[in-house]
Amino acid sequence: METLKKLSTAIFITLILFTLSSMTSIVNAQSKKTYVVVIDPGHGGKDPGKPRGSSAYMHEKDINLRIAKKIGLLMRQHMPNVQVYYTRTSDKYVSLEDRVDFAEVAQADYFLSIHSNSNPNKWIVGAKAHVDTDQDQVSVALAKVLLNSIEKKTLIQSRGMMNRNDRGYNLYVLKNTSMPSVLIECGFLSNPYERKYINSKEGQNEIANAIFQGFQSFHGQSSTPQGDNYSIQILATNKRVTNTNPHFQKLLNQGHLIKEHEIIRNNKKIYKYTVGNVPTTETAQSLKLRIRRLGFTDAFVVKMP
Repeated sequence: METLKKLSTAIFITLILFTLSSMTSIVNAQSKKTYVVVIDPGHGGKDPGKPRGSSAYMHEKDINLRIAKKIGLLMRQHMPNVQVYYTRTSDKYVSLEDRVDFAEVAQADYFLSIHSNSNPNKWIVGAKAHVDTDQDQVSVALAKVLLNSIEKKTLIQSRGMMNRNDRGYNLYVLKNTSMPSVLIECGFLSNPYERKYINSKEGQNEIANAIFQGFQSFHGQSSTPQGDNYSIQILATNKRVTNTNPHFQKLLNQGHLIKEHEIIRNNKKIYKYTVGNVPTTETAQSLKLRIRRLGFTDAFVVKMP
C-alpha cells in the first residue's frame, strides 16, 4: 500500500510538472513581458509546521497556505504581467525537492516561500526574511523591501534578514533555486499576541497585502532601467585565468565577453570574472539563467560600480 501511495504521488507530481512545462512554454512564446512568480506555502499534509496548540488556532501549514493564496490573488488582480503558480493549493505534503523542481520547470523569475516562526522563548516577536547568500543581491534587495512593507503596514515589526552564514546552515529551497528566492517568516506563533494576530482574518489580510505591495513596488522598480549596471559573476580566484582557459570556452562560443576585475582583499590579489552588462535586475536574472545553463551553476548577479 505504501509503495502504491508513493507511486501515485510521483505520477501526480510528474503530471503537474509536465502540464506546467507546457503552459510555461506557451506563456514564454506569447510575451517575454510575462514574469513568473512561484509562491510556496511552507509545510503541508503530514508536516504541520508549528502545531496549533489548541483548537482556537490553526496549524502553521494552514496559515501559510491562506496567506500565500491571498498574495497570489492580489498579484493576479493587480499585476497583469505576472503569472502566479503555487507549490501547493491544498493541505498536501510536498517535498522540498519537488518545490524546487516545480519552480525550475516553471522557469520562475521569483520564488517566495511563506512561513510562520516559532521559538521556545514565547516573548520573541517579529517578521524575518531569509536568503541564501548576500552575493545574490536581487534576493537581498527583495527581502529588505518585503520586510520594510510588513513593518509599515502590519502590527508586526521586522527582525531583519538572515543568510546561510547567519543561520549556520542552508535552507534547501533557497540554496537550490536558480531564481531570486526569499523565505518570509511572517511572525511568531509562539508569541501569544502575534499568534492571535496571524490567526485572524484581518491579520492574514494585512500580512498578505504588505507582502504583495512590497513585491509590486520592487518588481516595478527592478523592471525599469535605473541607470545601474548589472553583470553575472562566474568565478573568483586568487590566480589569474586567461580567456584561452577551456573553462571559458562555452561562454566564448556563445559570444559572451568575459571581463576580469582585480581587487585587493586582506593584502592579497583576488581576480573576479564577470559576463554581461545589463540595466535592470530582470534582464540580469534572465542572463544569469542562460549562463547557469552553460555549466556555471554558481553564477550570480552583481551590481557594477
